[in-house]
Amino acid sequence: MKRYVIVSLIAVALLAAVPGWAAPPFGSFGGIVGGGNSGAGLLPLTGWALDDNGILAVDILVDGVVAARANYGRARAGVTARFPGYPDSASPGFALQLDTTHYLNGLHTVTARVKSRAGEVTLLEPRTINFTNVTHDLAPFGAIEFPKPQAELRGNCDVTSPVRRYSVLSGYALDSGLTDFDTGVAYVELLIDRARGFDPWTGTEFSTDISCTFNAVTGGQTDCYGIRRVDIEKVYPSLKDSPHSGFRFVLDIGNMISPLPIPGYEPAYSQGAHILTIRAGDHASQLRDIAEIPVTFVCDQNLPNEPSVGDIDLPQNGLLYHGVVTTTGWALDWNGVSSIQVLVDGHPVGNATYGFPRPDVFQLSYYPGFPSSGAPGWQFQLDTTQLNNGEHFLDVIVTDNLGVTTYIGKRRFVVNNVGG
Repeated sequence: MKRYVIVSLIAVALLAAVPGWAAPPFGSFGGIVGGGNSGAGLLPLTGWALDDNGILAVDILVDGVVAARANYGRARAGVTARFPGYPDSASPGFALQLDTTHYLNGLHTVTARVKSRAGEVTLLEPRTINFTNVTHDLAPFGAIEFPKPQAELRGNCDVTSPVRRYSVLSGYALDSGLTDFDTGVAYVELLIDRARGFDPWTGTEFSTDISCTFNAVTGGQTDCYGIRRVDIEKVYPSLKDSPHSGFRFVLDIGNMISPLPIPGYEPAYSQGAHILTIRAGDHASQLRDIAEIPVTFVCDQNLPNEPSVGDIDLPQNGLLYHGVVTTTGWALDWNGVSSIQVLVDGHPVGNATYGFPRPDVFQLSYYPGFPSSGAPGWQFQLDTTQLNNGEHFLDVIVTDNLGVTTYIGKRRFVVNNVGG
């Protein structure tokens, strides 16, 4: 009898533990980013979800019908700290740009449906949102992604030199609408100091509908809209232009700030500070200045050697490594790269091998004309067995062909060799 009681108690205890391990997904649907319960066009929605078996998918429902699948796997530091140990706790956030133009104006019930890898499903607490779409409010939007604000755009101001230097400005533009007629970007323009920019040597304005060309010398599509952007398509899957929403303008700064070979003719633009603005128009003739950055135009001849550019891909910050690790990255310099030195914890450990193809860097076409732009990759074999287990720091220094050095960056990594 006593044995029966003990066995029964164990069985009850095990049954009580099952819901804890087989619990459904849980989380929070935050609704519109920044708060509010009304909006038009694309509404940025956010939230987070976790499950002991891991999250398979998060779908956004409008009035009980799936509208789109959210992007899951975004950082949410507060949630990570509160719920450590779950399979996705490092990046439990989700987000979606909900295209409200597909629905009638008025109140709608919006929620997130979370599905775990074990097949469990949970509907998070819904939000009531008022869709208020009006055609004239649905103007184009987008961003300038390169260069960064306060960038120095250099040019060869010796206009007799056949070696030209080009500066690239690129990003993306999109447009939503209530009808097919007013949906989509018709053209993109580059404004300089809030007026239409132009090439003083040809008189051509920087507008994608009149000056788009393909030029291998300037790195491909030049002054064009419609460049393939798979990454933007993932964020804005409902917009028709999203697969080809990129724009790219190319400027010969040297020509723009140098006088034409005509007596008394002043340069079209001066050296110094300028404002670059991207203006986009949709098919219903609605215009919007979608992005703006301050930059500086400079002659190469008036400045010393500029720094190299580049990045470190591996090691990634904070990750564990063991054995021999192939550290990688890329580097470019207008005067050419002479060497790439790798340091660990401030001590030189060797030079990287340079000249590996990097299609990702090359296809961005940010640096046309730079030496080795087709193969700017570097690699270094780092033997972590020569390091103590624990935290370390890797630094990279690039030296150009004139002997000028540039500190590219630092990565923190952790060595975890068995028996080390």
